[in-house]
Amino acid sequence: SLMLTELLKLSLMLTELLKLSLILTELLKLSLIDTELDKLSLILTELLKLSLIDTELLKLSLILTELLKLSLIDTELLKLSLIDTELLKLSLMLTELLKLSLIDTELDKLSLMLTELLKLSLIDTELDKLSLMLTELLKLSLIDTELLKLSLIDTELLKLSLIDTELLRLSLIDTELLKLSLIDTELLK
Repeated sequence: SLMLTELLKLSLMLTELLKLSLILTELLKLSLIDTELDKLSLILTELLKLSLIDTELLKLSLILTELLKLSLIDTELLKLSLIDTELLKLSLMLTELLKLSLIDTELDKLSLMLTELLKLSLIDTELDKLSLMLTELLKLSLIDTELLKLSLIDTELLKLSLIDTELLRLSLIDTELLKLSLIDTELLK
């Protein structure tokens, strides 16, 4: 009877030990699960870091895209600047051509003026002839008082004729200028 009692106790103890063993086994399994969870947590942390890196790379890609757009805009602006430079050159050329056109217009005016001066020169020549005639009349006018009055008028005309003589000299210069103008006209043609 005592032996049975002892055996029973031992059996109970073994049962308890078996339960403890099972509990330890479960605890060990839980420990392994925790270890795996820790590993998964580390993996997730690394994945999160990689995700953040990808986000930064995406931001950098967007920045590079914007920089590329700006570079293209700068290229277009450079092209426009070159076009503006060419337009400025053309504008300067047109300005020079306009100046030349104005010079031609002035030369045409001078040519007309020289033509008019040539006409006046011919008139002055006729006036010189008349002046010589008036000088002779002045000599004759000393005879008569009325002729004397006329001679005084003729004296004034004589002064004018002297002015005309100077004009004649100028007209000769103008004639030379007219010749030069005609040469310029031929060159212009």
